[in-house]
Amino acid sequence: MAHGISDPENRKEHFDAATKLNEKLNLLSQWIKESEHFIVFTGMPIFLHEIFPKSNFIGIDCLGAGISTSTGIPDFRSGMDTVLKTRPGEWELEDHKAKRLKSAAIIDDMQTAIPSIAHIGLNPTNIVELHGNMNLETCSKCEAKYLRDFDTVGTRTHYTGRRCDKPNCCGRLKDAIIDFGEDLPQDELDKAFYHAEQADLCLVLGNLSSYMFLLTKRIILGSNLTVTPVSDIPKRVAKRKQKLAIGNLQRTPLHKTTTLNIHEFSDAIMQGIMERLNIPIPTWIVRRRVHISCQHNSRNQNKKQIILEGRDPNNPEIPFTLFESIQIIVDQKVIKEIAYQPFTFDLVDYDQQPITIRLNFFGHYNEIPFDLTYSSLISIPNDERFYLFYNPMTGQWRKTTNKDDLFV
Repeated sequence: MAHGISDPENRKEHFDAATKLNEKLNLLSQWIKESEHFIVFTGMPIFLHEIFPKSNFIGIDCLGAGISTSTGIPDFRSGMDTVLKTRPGEWELEDHKAKRLKSAAIIDDMQTAIPSIAHIGLNPTNIVELHGNMNLETCSKCEAKYLRDFDTVGTRTHYTGRRCDKPNCCGRLKDAIIDFGEDLPQDELDKAFYHAEQADLCLVLGNLSSYMFLLTKRIILGSNLTVTPVSDIPKRVAKRKQKLAIGNLQRTPLHKTTTLNIHEFSDAIMQGIMERLNIPIPTWIVRRRVHISCQHNSRNQNKKQIILEGRDPNNPEIPFTLFESIQIIVDQKVIKEIAYQPFTFDLVDYDQQPITIRLNFFGHYNEIPFDLTYSSLISIPNDERFYLFYNPMTGQWRKTTNKDDLFV
């Protein structure tokens, strides 16, 4: 069983004075500019490809908890007297047989967490997920991947009860979570250590208890570095006498050997770095990819078959369950509705009346439905692929075929 931090001194939280913090952020920013291979350990995905579009950053996602507390997700090892709004860490509460206070600023469902300043920037295609992905299923037979806009975690055996969509397979689907006591994926771990051997700068942000990020230079933010073998990766950088920067409120086991310790909230550290690099932090946008096809029904030429499906915005080969339900609306009336996959409809042309296909999402970010409106059935494209971008701050959708056509 995992526990909180046993040493009272290491549970204490520290904050650098404003002058000292400014000096440290200036130094760290200069190191980043000069670095040739910079890697970052964090708590949840730091999407830095949008922040450093011309860099060669590689992300190894080590999802620690500390970087995510500002989004309402509690961590594991913050002490009982923590200043965090999420209050004590999960294992700290268990050690003290205590319950979380109602005043704690936490969210009920991790799916609803909106990424903070420290989460935005890393290209998802460059993430190596060491401890899994709660929104991913894989086929135990053909190894096909399926992304879901809901928690896929199954039983201890990892089977989710769903089957592979491929008609020549139909294998059982498994979640992609690595539970305590289970081996980490060796190829992902090898990639992490490879970049640790190449790094000349390492930053650690977050609480290294789940995922890990390696960008091509290296720093550590918000991690107490207590979970192995992941915590061995920053040690490898330090052992090679390369620069190691740790941003954490608590002292870590590498406190005395690190090149630079910064005691401040992860969001403040990231914001300070971006300001010094003159790089704006973009507004976070929900990114969705949709494929709609409309063909004559093979059994009845008077009907057309409409198929809608979501796809991974970064890899169109991976199906993505995006819709809670889909409705067909004619003359302001819902004539058909499907609340399960596959989203396939057989329709006749309703006297050339306009047809609306309403996409209802799971609403993790309070997404409103999106309507696809056509003048008639025959105006629905035979094959259309597009992106839907949603700004949760404004409640607005944008439909586009350009994956970079984001908006604020």
